[in-house]
Amino acid sequence: MSTILNDIKNSFVSIIKGLKVTAVNWSVLRPCVTELYPEQKPQLPEAYRGMPTLPVRPETGRSDCIACGACARMCPEQIITVEVDKTDPKDRKPAKFTIDISRCMFCGLCMEVCPKGCLKPARTFELACLSREGMIYDLEKLNKLGGELPPLPEPDDEKSSSNK
Repeated sequence: MSTILNDIKNSFVSIIKGLKVTAVNWSVLRPCVTELYPEQKPQLPEAYRGMPTLPVRPETGRSDCIACGACARMCPEQIITVEVDKTDPKDRKPAKFTIDISRCMFCGLCMEVCPKGCLKPARTFELACLSREGMIYDLEKLNKLGGELPPLPEPDDEKSSSNK
């Protein structure tokens, strides 16, 4: 009989403790922590590292990639495919460059190992699509997603800045 009375007493105490937690956390003065995505896009931090992209140099109209394949060799998931365009031996460029973003773990090793620094992280995070094939980004899609690199400084600007 005493255990039943203790259980009834403990249930009322538990309800009061639960209401106290609700009252402490429910307040109009407390800041809202819910984001209204997709109506309001979240502010990405400066160090945000998205998927790798190949930005285009505006002077040449293509990326600085020399198709060395270092990114493909360094990728732990082996999702990068690079084939060299062999039409002009003096001008190395990729004939085919694909990344399967569905398997990318955004480690950034491909961007770190690139000798030309042409792989840059994207500032987008909305990568949803309707098929797995849509997650395979080719050279054109990577260039479009990467945007344009800032123009190279003029040679006169470098001399004047080094003299200062």
